[in-house]
Amino acid sequence: MLPLYPLGPVDWLTTQSLYHTLPLLNEEGIVLCWPRTPYVSLGCHQDWADVNPECGLPIMRRRVGGSLVYLDAQQVFYQIVVSPSRLSRLSHPTDWYRWALDPVVALLRSWGLKAEHHAPADIWVGSRKISGNAGGTLDDKIVVVGNILLDFPVATMVRARYAPTPQFAQAFEDTLTRSVVTLKALRPALADPETVQAALARQFQDIWRATVKPFPWARWDVSLQKTGRELIDPGWLIQSGRPRPFYEVKVQEGRYLRAPKDPRFHHLTVEYETARGAITRIWGWPDDPLPLPLSREQLQMWPVVSPGIEWLRQLVDLPQRSPHSSTLFSH
Repeated sequence: MLPLYPLGPVDWLTTQSLYHTLPLLNEEGIVLCWPRTPYVSLGCHQDWADVNPECGLPIMRRRVGGSLVYLDAQQVFYQIVVSPSRLSRLSHPTDWYRWALDPVVALLRSWGLKAEHHAPADIWVGSRKISGNAGGTLDDKIVVVGNILLDFPVATMVRARYAPTPQFAQAFEDTLTRSVVTLKALRPALADPETVQAALARQFQDIWRATVKPFPWARWDVSLQKTGRELIDPGWLIQSGRPRPFYEVKVQEGRYLRAPKDPRFHHLTVEYETARGAITRIWGWPDDPLPLPLSREQLQMWPVVSPGIEWLRQLVDLPQRSPHSSTLFSH
């Protein structure tokens, strides 16, 4: 049986060092917690240039996948650290996510919400994300971490992210508002961290037979502190990501905002859905309105050729990501 540690509010950096340290100690467990103060977390492969340096928040870089996220006390975290032998019958990261997120989905459904695992690593209610997740293999342990959004300050998240133009920032805010939903909006009486943590703990106990145990702070504190320092060390924190021909922000699974780095087209921002292979919204288009959604095939057949159309063609002709690249299990 997995040990279950419902910790409640802890220091912001400790919320990250917890699941990074358990694998180092060859320990398994489920940690539930939330940060006392807000901060920004970067994914392991993310470009430091994606951060807005004027956001005024502490920043760390985790060693698992996913993209830049704003985190605060209105998000209850669950952090699952297990040995691969527990998942020997599951051969794909999507299956690992589904296994890890089953208790979370079950909790949301018990509250009358139509929650679904949206592969690879989101939980949606309807068409909107209420839980984002990331994963990795750390020191021979499988790690899945995520949160339930009790409330979410969209404008603060937008400020935390670098935006090449004010229009891009506005497009991000508009798209994020349409793509995210919170417990406060759906079940306001339940949108309390203590309530959510207690309910999550019961789900992990009922479904996985997890056992609540006291957290050994005294025994593990030195390791936790060391790990925390490493996650904010400039040599680890400030890194370049993979080069891209455009600015991009992931809003939810399969939905991205993109804007060209070519200064001739800085006025353009598009919303792109990978599953449809189509542009679904455009901001700053200077000519006659385009029919949306706009697919690769439609663009190739477009009768009027302009530099803007050529850039849109390049956008949809780019090799598509692996469906798991944003949350890929990686060292």
